Amino acid sequence: MKISEKIIRVALFALILLSLILTYAIWLSPTSKMADVNTSNQAVKNNQNYAKATDAFLPIRGIWDLAEGKFQTSSENLLATTQARLTESTFGQLQEVANGEEEIKNYYSLDSGIELNYEGGFSLTEYIKVFDMPINLNSLKESDNIFFSKIQVDFANKKIRFLNYSKGTVYEATMSGDFSGIENIYQKNQSKYLSMSDENPLVPRLLRTKERVRLKKYSYILTTQSYSLFRNAFFQNPDQAKGEEEDDGARSFASGHEELIMDEQKRFVTFTGELPEDLAKESFYSQSFNYVSRLGTAVGNLRYFDHHDGQINYRIFVEGYPIFSQSSKGKMSVKIDQSPNAATPQIKIETSMDTVQVPIPSDEEVELPSTLEIENSLAVVGLDLEKVQSFIIGYTWQDIDGVNKLVALTPEWFVKYDSTWYPANQLMQGNLEMEAS
Repeated sequence: MKISEKIIRVALFALILLSLILTYAIWLSPTSKMADVNTSNQAVKNNQNYAKATDAFLPIRGIWDLAEGKFQTSSENLLATTQARLTESTFGQLQEVANGEEEIKNYYSLDSGIELNYEGGFSLTEYIKVFDMPINLNSLKESDNIFFSKIQVDFANKKIRFLNYSKGTVYEATMSGDFSGIENIYQKNQSKYLSMSDENPLVPRLLRTKERVRLKKYSYILTTQSYSLFRNAFFQNPDQAKGEEEDDGARSFASGHEELIMDEQKRFVTFTGELPEDLAKESFYSQSFNYVSRLGTAVGNLRYFDHHDGQINYRIFVEGYPIFSQSSKGKMSVKIDQSPNAATPQIKIETSMDTVQVPIPSDEEVELPSTLEIENSLAVVGLDLEKVQSFIIGYTWQDIDGVNKLVALTPEWFVKYDSTWYPANQLMQGNLEMEAS
């Protein structure tokens, strides 16, 4: 036998032996058991992936009032960056400087500064708590009952203000911080802003878009959440919730005074129960967010939108814009009844099993009219323009016929008319029968 053949045989034997050793190491060694433990720990961590209040309660629009004009953005990244700069600032004591419809008119606009807007009123004390704002409220009586819908940062006078249009109140404090840094957020991201006009004699506090707006359409993969997500998020003791299948296909769970019903045909979720004792003294916002937070990001980017008659509404936001639909899709509503007749506050939650998470890229765009065009069209059909309270761009949820697990999101204007949201196209036809959900 040649020497080279002997070497090859020895090498082959060595490779076979090495293969056996590696096989043992992979399948039988304690290392594989340790990997199982790590995986288990990771699952526990994922279950604790709660949504953040700083994301859910971020203002939904920002307006930069600069020498070259007024510019509006809905970019969550830009708004979060701006809010972070405000948190780093120093403030004096907050005090009331205006009270009444006539007095607040002096604060409708700024020459130099920014405005951060909420669509629904927000609690001053909740805002300070959520964003860790170093603002002194000692000079204010009943500060827990102060609400606002707009924050103004006045560069020229170095002031921060909180405006409540419905009550005509303005609260103001001195402010020192990096104003140039806040202004530069616009200068470095001009493509993410819309040019606005403040020439609106009808509703002076509402800015108009100067031109038509072009936005992309989106297609999203539809995700249907399992019952376990809602059971674990809503019940005080999820392990004790017992479930059963109804004759009509609905699935229900119950534990004590709590009940969760999931209508799998309508993809609708309803939860009723008693508010936990540890939340009884919290604000309406904290109470409702307790349930939102435990859903994590599984149902999409849920953010506070507005509230009405004791009901607070959270909507899924896409690219900084809220989703509207003709059903509960894209929305979560929380209603808390704290009437004196009830020994314990009662809570009711309504939402959808369906959500959107994974976008499918598209180059198709939609051109939206300016808000001035919308106002003119509303006037033509005889609607009372004094009842127009707000405009907002949103994405309409549309299930695609014949295509399972796919949703079309189309941008369009929505108008808050007489305290109710309507698609602008519908309202411009004089149709007040079907509101936006």
